[in-house]
Parts: sequence; C-alpha cells; structure tokens
Amino acid sequence: MKKTAKYSKACQILTFPHHTQDELYAELNRLGWYWQAKKKEWERDDTPAKEATKLIRIRVWAAKDMVEDAAELFLEGAEGNGLRLIEKSAPYPCRPPNQLESRVYLTFENVK
Repeated sequence: MKKTAKYSKACQILTFPHHTQDELYAELNRLGWYWQAKKKEWERDDTPAKEATKLIRIRVWAAKDMVEDAAELFLEGAEGNGLRLIEKSAPYPCRPPNQLESRVYLTFENVK
C-alpha cells in the first residue's frame, strides 16, 4: 500500500485490520469521517443524513459525435428496465483539453 498523506492520516485516526486502503477508508466513512482533499485532512461530520433521492442520475460522457447516440442507448435500456425519463440535458461540451468530448445528463425515476 502506498503511504499517501490520506492513508497515513487514516491510520492515525483508526486502528482497523485491513488489506487495502479502500477497506480502511470505507470504515472511516461508515464512522462519519470524510477526507477533505483541499485541506489534506480527515474530518468528522455528525450532521444527520437527509433522505436519499428517489431519482437516478446518469452522466453520459463520450466523443461529441457519439454522445447523443450513447445517451439514447442508456435511455432505451433504462426504460426497458422500469425507469421513466424525467429530464435529458442538451450536450455540454467539455473544456480543453477534452473539447472533442461532450456530456449528456439523464434523470430517471423508478416506476416499478
């Protein structure tokens, strides 16, 4: 395992038997700890959780000339599995150096 700042600080907070860094991070998250990348610190947050969204949101990211077709593939598959499309965005172009790519956002609700 790499001795990153995130991992080293996680080990200082929690002694937890783990085989991978992800196992340790998951346990910290379960206990209310979250990594603040800008501060390079683990912070504890005991804010009560809001109710989870009932919506399913998908970002389709592909080459500009493929993104609409790719979004349609996801749309057809989702509708065939009991989801109803609520919103489909127009393609958003990506910034350089990815300017030849675009994103489409799809929002569904479960109707089953």
